[in-house]
Amino acid sequence: MKVLVLSDGELKEKEITNQLEDLQKIVGGYIEVPYLSKVFLEHEIDMIINEEGKYIDGLKPEIAVISGETEGILDIVYGNCVFASHDAEGNTTELNNKQIKIIERELALAVMLKNKDKKYMVRALIIW
Repeated sequence: MKVLVLSDGELKEKEITNQLEDLQKIVGGYIEVPYLSKVFLEHEIDMIINEEGKYIDGLKPEIAVISGETEGILDIVYGNCVFASHDAEGNTTELNNKQIKIIERELALAVMLKNKDKKYMVRALIIW
């Protein structure tokens, strides 16, 4: 199935099976599908991440979730992200071209995060 993988700031199309093990391998552990974006929900786009990504040393930030109202950072997603879709039963399915364009549009902005002596350029996901 066709998915998008965000790793080291780069969004790339990838063909994988729809097996749990493939998703776990890409994100590096147990998966979680957080609800972060109304746009993703409306277009049946799932963002699959490592459920413990914030707590694993060495994982870099990939997405800053930013409030469209206050412009403040609401959350930070650490580690690789897989973007896929789902069917009516909740099974993971491949993305169509329209969904890929939506993901690329929603993650087009980047922001710089600074923490002591480290700087990270990450994708910005603005939610309203």
